[in-house]
Amino acid sequence: MSLPLILQPGEGRSVQIGTSTCTFKATGKATNGHFGLFEFVIEPGANGASPHIHKELTETFYVVDGEVELLVGDRRIVAEPKTFILVPENTPHGFANAGQTPATLLILFCPADSREQYFEGLAELTKDGRQPSQEELLDLMQRFDQYPVPELTTH
Repeated sequence: MSLPLILQPGEGRSVQIGTSTCTFKATGKATNGHFGLFEFVIEPGANGASPHIHKELTETFYVVDGEVELLVGDRRIVAEPKTFILVPENTPHGFANAGQTPATLLILFCPADSREQYFEGLAELTKDGRQPSQEELLDLMQRFDQYPVPELTTH
C-alpha cells in the first residue's frame, strides 16, 4: 500500500548532473509504478537532455520557471512558464536552457519503472566534472529505455 507523500519546496532526493539538479518528487516506488515526477533545474546555457527517444514510456514536460528550448519530433520551440508538452513513445525530444536565467521543468514519466536510476547513473558518470565515454553513456541509456537520436541537436 502506498502512503501519502508531501514534499515542501526544496524537499526530495536530488542528484547533480553537470550544472543541473534533478529532484525526485515521486518515484515509481511511491506510485506503484504508475508514474514518476521529477523537478529538473537547468542553469543558463546548459543542455538538459540530448535528443533521444523512449520506446516504452511517455514523457511530459511542464515549464515552471524560465525558458526552455525544446525539440519535439520535428518542432523546435522556446517554451515559457505554464507550457505543457506531451511526448509519446518513439518521438525524438530533447531540451536545453538557452536563456539567461535558470529554468525549472517538471518531468513526468509514465510508466515510472525505475527512471530515477537513470539520473542517478548520469550523476555518477559526470561527478566532479568527469566526461563519460560514449560507450558509458550508451550503456546507461539503453538500460533505461533511452536511445539517442544523433542527427538532431537541441540548440
